[in-house]
Amino acid sequence: MRASFPFIISALGLTQIISWGTIFYGISVLAKPMVAELGWSFTFIFAGFSLSLLVGGIVSKPVAQLIERRGGRYTLTLGSIVGGIGLLMLSQVNDPVVYIAAWIVLGFASRLTLYDAAFAMLVEIYGMRARRPISVLTLFGGLASSIFWPICHYANEAIGWRGAWMVCALAVLVICTPLHLLLPRFGTPIGGSEGNGAGESDPEPLVPAAQRSFAILMLTIAMAANSFITTALSVHLIPAVVAMGMGAAMAVWISSLRGVFQTLGRLAEIIWGRNLDPFLFANISTGVMVLAFLPLAIGGVGVPYFFAFNVLFGISVGLATIVKGAVPLVLFGKSGYAGVLASIATPGLIVTAAAPTAYAAVLDTSGPVAGFWLLFVIAILSFSATAALAWRFRRSPI
Repeated sequence: MRASFPFIISALGLTQIISWGTIFYGISVLAKPMVAELGWSFTFIFAGFSLSLLVGGIVSKPVAQLIERRGGRYTLTLGSIVGGIGLLMLSQVNDPVVYIAAWIVLGFASRLTLYDAAFAMLVEIYGMRARRPISVLTLFGGLASSIFWPICHYANEAIGWRGAWMVCALAVLVICTPLHLLLPRFGTPIGGSEGNGAGESDPEPLVPAAQRSFAILMLTIAMAANSFITTALSVHLIPAVVAMGMGAAMAVWISSLRGVFQTLGRLAEIIWGRNLDPFLFANISTGVMVLAFLPLAIGGVGVPYFFAFNVLFGISVGLATIVKGAVPLVLFGKSGYAGVLASIATPGLIVTAAAPTAYAAVLDTSGPVAGFWLLFVIAILSFSATAALAWRFRRSPI
């Protein structure tokens, strides 16, 4: 049976929602009841999650080799099984050692199942024409927290945190595993308007093979800096602006709008950005992040200024996910794509693991205003890296 474009995108989209929602977002809701029952500190609970991010960075290269050797279908299916096991382990923990072991398993599962593996699957199927499928897929992933935060909350209320983790595990095992098994096998040709199509030749990569190292380095710097900002603010944004004088309810309400504009940014790219020059696209993504801090510099945490910050911040985060998946394809081609993503992702995952603790130290020692200025400088670093990439390699729009 030949899989159609709607089925492939829908299947991968649903499994991305479930995988992100369980492996990445579930702990945000379930940490508090776990602390209450187990008597552990929040620091220790989130240390397990940080460890999973670090493990993900360490195994990125081996997982990329597995994808290139065995294909996306095998890798994603294996990831569902490993992820289900890790989530089942979390549902049964009573011992700190088992808890840490569960997050190590989930760190491995995250590399097998989340965006990088799914993007590689789309490139495996559609070749250089995977840019639009990648953009469409990110729309699904952006819904993960909106769907699984309520699921985990109500599951915890009904059957406790152990039952909630069990629900997460069953969702991965019962839904994701069979859907991944239904994806095309490694090397299966896919035709149609979104596929390679018989007789069609792929466009040439924009970066010559001899100059890949510089281009990968610039993308790595840009994405790692972006990851630091996004992760630090995901944890500390609301406490920081409350410390600067904004009411907690207003801070939560305005901050929650980030996800809406994250999705709108991705939707705008799908509608208008299909033929956008990849260098310009990367610069827009990182440049909007720089602009996001200007309202805070002008008006502090006044409501209209903080609202403007979250609008721009959300758009930048939404576009950055597409940059990570689509721009390397256009710049470097489909050969070795999974390995390129791993090279870019590994430092970013390590930075992501360190960001909450590092930024907390800045807030404790220097305060939230200095913290925002630091993030502004890091945003400039991210933009400078994409600008250097464009200056070195830019050609006519594709």
